[in-house]
Amino acid sequence: MKLIKALVVMLVAVGMILPAVAVAEDRLSLSGEMRVRGWHTDYDLGDYDRSDGTQTWADQRLRIAGKIAVAEGVSITFRTDITESDWGSGNVNGAGRTTKCSTATKDVLDENGDPTGGTYTEKTCSDFGSQHWDRAHIDLVMGDFQLRAGQQYNAFGKTYAVDNQSNGITLFYNGLENTKANIFFMLTDDNGGRNESDAFLTGATIRPKFGDLQTAFFVANQNDGAEESVTLVGAYLTAMLGPVDFTAEVDFFTGDSDEKDVDAYGTNVWLDGSMALSDAFTIGAQGFFAPGDDEDKQYTYLGSGFGGWDPLLDVGTSLSNEQINYDRPFNVAQLSLGAEGGSAQLGSLGSTGARLYTAFKVSEDLNLGASVAYAMEEEDKYGELDVMLLAAGLVYQILPNASFQLQLQYTDGNVTIDDEDIDNDFDAFEAGTGLFVKF
Repeated sequence: MKLIKALVVMLVAVGMILPAVAVAEDRLSLSGEMRVRGWHTDYDLGDYDRSDGTQTWADQRLRIAGKIAVAEGVSITFRTDITESDWGSGNVNGAGRTTKCSTATKDVLDENGDPTGGTYTEKTCSDFGSQHWDRAHIDLVMGDFQLRAGQQYNAFGKTYAVDNQSNGITLFYNGLENTKANIFFMLTDDNGGRNESDAFLTGATIRPKFGDLQTAFFVANQNDGAEESVTLVGAYLTAMLGPVDFTAEVDFFTGDSDEKDVDAYGTNVWLDGSMALSDAFTIGAQGFFAPGDDEDKQYTYLGSGFGGWDPLLDVGTSLSNEQINYDRPFNVAQLSLGAEGGSAQLGSLGSTGARLYTAFKVSEDLNLGASVAYAMEEEDKYGELDVMLLAAGLVYQILPNASFQLQLQYTDGNVTIDDEDIDNDFDAFEAGTGLFVKF
């Protein structure tokens, strides 16, 4: 651990990313993980064939998080990802590049070039340096209050109804027994310094606990300074009743969307129950529902979506919610077949579906997981879409803090769009594997 600390301090100093000053070792605490992974995808998206085909590649990432205890009640927290890139992408001696991708919603056009009312999600990618910093904030603890200022991550709800990383301020209050509360104000976009309105995300939550019952109530608003002003009100309950764990959450979105004269709406309902049949074997079931709409724009979360949420393929590995993922389950039209795959977004169809999952601890070193999920649209004006998702994974502890992980998943579905005379089957096979070392 001393060697790691010394290397990090040297890295920071040489890189001139923090002031090159000596940091006493007992004031610096570190944690992190090194991941070296391999991926394979095989897509057949039918009429949405923008990303058909087979791909196999490898990547890696060294993530280091640190906390510097400056003085009593004063600390600095940072987190950096180093050499985050695909193998063979020119990452020589740590000076390479990595690719970051984003999506944009575009209209589906007919043969005359006119919008049909449906949309699809187009993916674009850009190169960035092979090291970036995603957390850097100051924390000041003053009695029952804690102030956090800088680049930070905020998430509300078991469904990540708020999922945001940006710059701003969060105030925590810890003066209530068995209750935690915080309020935050984030500047999510200053419009690049142009003479336009800024975009903000604000929110607050209170989380009282009553014995084995944990509750949370939260509210947030996302405002782009132009068309968009969306308000979220949500609550969840988790209960631990002997061998049974239960979670229920409801989120409600309302306001103005980022499209002119189009209202924002959304209602997420999430249920999750699991039971430990023995010390080694657990089974569980999930149900989810979100109504669609033939006019308004559906919201399923607020924020940048930095953390992501991929519950339908979560089988206990660290490979889901990465380069192979489905996405949030509340709008089945947001069909994402992996980070390298295509997307078909037909509108605000909503979603209704369920999932069964299981976890089995074979030994102290080996854990297995599997699941099957099904989802379909709730609103069928733009089209009909149903999808089945199968996933299985394992985590094998090779040595202390070092594991080998494997995940396999298969997606099969059908999409029907009457206006375009499309009745299309699609499927995808995805696999991920890797070595993971935590420290």
